[in-house]
Amino acid sequence: MRLILAYNQELLERIDALLHQLSDDDLAAPRAILFGSSIGGHFRHILEFYTCLLAREEEHRFSYDRRRRDPVIEQSVIAARACALRCNGLLADAISDRELIMASLLPGDEALTEQRTTLGRELAYLADHSVHHLAMVRIALEQELPHVQFPEHLGVAASTRNHQAQATAAM
Repeated sequence: MRLILAYNQELLERIDALLHQLSDDDLAAPRAILFGSSIGGHFRHILEFYTCLLAREEEHRFSYDRRRRDPVIEQSVIAARACALRCNGLLADAISDRELIMASLLPGDEALTEQRTTLGRELAYLADHSVHHLAMVRIALEQELPHVQFPEHLGVAASTRNHQAQATAAM
């Protein structure tokens, strides 16, 4: 559990470091390269998933589909950074794995379906989910905001990074 918590905290810290370099306009501008979405939209989406899982985690029941959506997070660097910091604090409090119930919507059905899961499993999912969205953010940064600095592995999955490291070591 310690490793998955640390990895998620690292991802949230990376988001904060990126936000620190952006203006509100950089964050909120719709970008054709993101199919009309904004960098802030991707950050909001990531942060809302963390909030959904962790803010009510003591209830042992959550739904990413029914999460609270806050458009201010995608428009305001200050709001986004505050949310990232809050999520990181919630992660710091999550020290042990536990069973959870996730409710989700299926296409064409209004009824929620429930699945058993664990906090550790969901944190692994959130890490992968975050990396996926950070890959899209990276594309926008590389193409449209070259002043923003980021680590070379931003948006690269942990398994890919590990595979590349093994391939390099074998050479």
